Amino acid sequence: MDGREAPILADDYVREFPQWSPDGTRLAYDRIEYRQQHQYRRQLVVWASQSHGEEPITAPSTDTKAVYDWSPDGKFLLVSQKNSDTQRMEVWLLTVADAPHAEVSERKILSDPARDLFQPHFSRDGRWIVFEALKTSTLESRLYVTLASGGPRIQITDGKHFDDKPRWSPDGKMIYFVSGRGGVFNVWGIHFDPASGKPRGEPFPVTAFESPGPMVPRHMQDVELSLNQDKLVLTMEERSGSIWLLDNVGP
Repeated sequence: MDGREAPILADDYVREFPQWSPDGTRLAYDRIEYRQQHQYRRQLVVWASQSHGEEPITAPSTDTKAVYDWSPDGKFLLVSQKNSDTQRMEVWLLTVADAPHAEVSERKILSDPARDLFQPHFSRDGRWIVFEALKTSTLESRLYVTLASGGPRIQITDGKHFDDKPRWSPDGKMIYFVSGRGGVFNVWGIHFDPASGKPRGEPFPVTAFESPGPMVPRHMQDVELSLNQDKLVLTMEERSGSIWLLDNVGP
């Protein structure tokens, strides 16, 4: 890495929720084409690092979809998408090999009648899925873990604070997340036992960003969290304000 930036593609599309494949050769994301006011078409696509071209995964539609993760073997995509009947966001599994019409074989794996489900991520061994359950009416956000093969949900955080962006540690024994506990947003962590599927101990702070200076944005849609063996990458912002005294402003 030399610090240089290079655009994936430069055109009139808007691209959101990019997720690298486990081998780092493909990038999946939601490609949006805005037509007229409040009218758009969305399509899940994959960009290949070798060809530098896009290949569609699903057919264009107006359905709200967001790619959040690949399975460890690179065969499936974890997607949050809106149920047109309940208007709730659910977690679905798409088969990459079924492109360009992967929506035909997609399978719903998580839903909740009272909450929207976001941010699903596989553990590195593919056994567990961590996700966020958001009750929009009260802005109550909780993190859960469930077996990828199906089973009960295991609550990770208590819902007393806004917890978002859950991410697995490389060894699967820790879950990192962004939380508003403490009054400002920071990265927190909690130990997880992969054998029993239960959290161990209480959440603990990983960062301590406080004003003044760079802070985690309060607008969570602008925040992303990524990590590898020894580094965290986190969206930050720095705000400043000034008080001015104006002379000779009389009538």
